[in-house]
Amino acid sequence: MIATLFAILLLGLIIIFWMNAARAREFAVGISRAACNRERYQLLDDSVYLQRVGLRWTTSGLRFRRMYRFDYSANGSLRDSGYVLLLGNQLEAVHLQGRHTIEQEMQKSHSEPFPPETDIPAGNVIPFPGKQRRHSDKP
Repeated sequence: MIATLFAILLLGLIIIFWMNAARAREFAVGISRAACNRERYQLLDDSVYLQRVGLRWTTSGLRFRRMYRFDYSANGSLRDSGYVLLLGNQLEAVHLQGRHTIEQEMQKSHSEPFPPETDIPAGNVIPFPGKQRRHSDKP
């Protein structure tokens, strides 16, 4: 009986982890697409791939830190590589090969990181779609 409950609990945790990872991947695709559009680059294959996963302690607790790689082209013939760093459900950095991260450029120019026609809010913290927490809900 206990083994069955343990197996069900383990299966539930695996499903939650898988859904969270799928949501993070879709978020990274949107961020990389917006970054390429901002720089007038073409996102190749319209996809990202997970290169690294780690854990990091933050003021909010333990969070996953994921690095997604993507390929883009500036002129249509050469392929360059960039990456998106996510810390939990927030954007940490976007990097295009040979350029500073978009956040570093933002701090220098104090401009929005993405064009206003995208549905991504300004700033470097972008929440995952879904249930939103209010500041008063924190434990």
